[in-house]
Amino acid sequence: MPIKKPSPTFMKAVALMLVLSLAPLTIYVLYNRTGGPESQKERAFQKKLRYAFMGESTVVDLGPYTEWEWSTLCAFDANVTDAEMQDVLGFKYKDYDQLHWMPVARYWTLMFVGAPRETNWGMHSPVTPIRIPRDDLANLALPDGKKGVCVPRESGRLVFQRGEALIGVSPITAAVREIAAAEAPTTTAAEPPQ
Repeated sequence: MPIKKPSPTFMKAVALMLVLSLAPLTIYVLYNRTGGPESQKERAFQKKLRYAFMGESTVVDLGPYTEWEWSTLCAFDANVTDAEMQDVLGFKYKDYDQLHWMPVARYWTLMFVGAPRETNWGMHSPVTPIRIPRDDLANLALPDGKKGVCVPRESGRLVFQRGEALIGVSPITAAVREIAAAEAPTTTAAEPPQ
C-alpha cells in the first residue's frame, strides 16, 4: 500500500503545534535567563541615572530622579534570597517572586521603599524595585559580607567612582551610603533632554 503525502492542512497544524510547544521554552528563557523585559519605569530611571553619572559630582541624591514616594533606599546584589532580602528590608517583600532578574548576575537592584501605610489588609510598605545592568550602567559595591544595604532618604545617597574598564563594560562602581549633608555636596545632573 503506497504511503500518502500529508495534506497542506495537516502540515500547517503540525507547524502550529511546533510553534506553540516552543512558547513555554521561550518564556522560560526570557524570564529565567535574561531577567525578563524591563518596564518603562525602569528604562526612564536608568536614563536619568546615566545622566547623573555624567555629572561632575560623585554623590547623587536620587530623590529628584524618582516620580514615586519613598522613604528608604536599598541596594541588593544578584542572587539575594527571599530570607536575605527580608533581613535587610525588615519585612517580607511579597512580590519577591516577580524579581525575575534577581538570579541573573548581570543585574543588581535598587529598591525604593515607601513609609508603611494602613491598608485594607493591614500595614503595607510600597516598594518600587529597579534593576540596574552592570555592564551598561554601573557595578555595585557593598560592604564585605553583605548582600544588601538600606539607608534613609534624607541622608541616603548613591556614591560612585569611575575607574578603568574594558570596552562594553561600564567604568562606574556605585554604592548606597548614608552621608551627612555637611559631609559631601550632593548635586543632581542636568535632566536629560526630553
